[in-house]
Amino acid sequence: MEYVWMATLGLAIGLALGHFLQGNNYGITGDMGFAIGGALAFGFALNLTGAAPGAGMLGKAVIAAIGAVFALYLRRVLKVV
Repeated sequence: MEYVWMATLGLAIGLALGHFLQGNNYGITGDMGFAIGGALAFGFALNLTGAAPGAGMLGKAVIAAIGAVFALYLRRVLKVV
């Protein structure tokens, strides 16, 4: 269930940042996809390594937000995909 919340938060962050960060040719849909992927990947990686095993709902939201923003940042910096 926690991954559903992470994906939802990634979707919201991708939508919000897609409106504010103009100048890419992927559009809001691409931003939402990358944000969802980043939120889920970062959350899964932290759970896998045990770095955040007891994080509550707020902790999972912070983890998802960091992952989503970082994925969008990397995509813009590296200009890949």
